[in-house]
Amino acid sequence: MNEDVNTAELLKAVAEENQTRKILDILNSCKDIEEAKERVREHLMSMTGKGRKGD
Repeated sequence: MNEDVNTAELLKAVAEENQTRKILDILNSCKDIEEAKERVREHLMSMTGKGRKGD
């Protein structure tokens, strides 16, 4: 059981790191803050279904 918890924690940490890297990649490729906001919002929507305008 303890090994399962450690594996789950590791998987969560890796997923969070990958998400952070993806967002940084998006930010670095944008020409301005408005484009960055929109692209990050779109990325988050595609991942979770949340973050839509008006939410």
